[in-house]
Amino acid sequence: MKRVLGVAFVVAALGVWAGVRAQQSPSVMAQAQAGHAILIAANFLLCLWAWYRARPGSGDAMVMPTITLLLASMLIGILPRVLWPAATGIHIAGSVVSVVVPTVLLVMQIRRRRNFRQGARPA
Repeated sequence: MKRVLGVAFVVAALGVWAGVRAQQSPSVMAQAQAGHAILIAANFLLCLWAWYRARPGSGDAMVMPTITLLLASMLIGILPRVLWPAATGIHIAGSVVSVVVPTVLLVMQIRRRRNFRQGARPA
């Protein structure tokens, strides 16, 4: 879990740095988005691996599905900008889908918490 938090901190720091550098240059912005996509994809793979290796019932086994879906949402949002820089319609579709995934995730978490409070096992 410390690795995941460390990678998240690095991604945030690189995001701030890239945002400051890329304020005026579209080519630098494209490179920064490609770098972010690579870091998010690496973090996504690390979370999948941690989820696979987690013991059943452990904290990692409970948290990793949520983190993995959030990272998938981030990838869905950034990959259209990296792969198709001129296609505005695809950018909008990716942004809409990247908002829908966390919304579904939030509903799932609310239901899971409600079932947990009632004494049922989480699905």
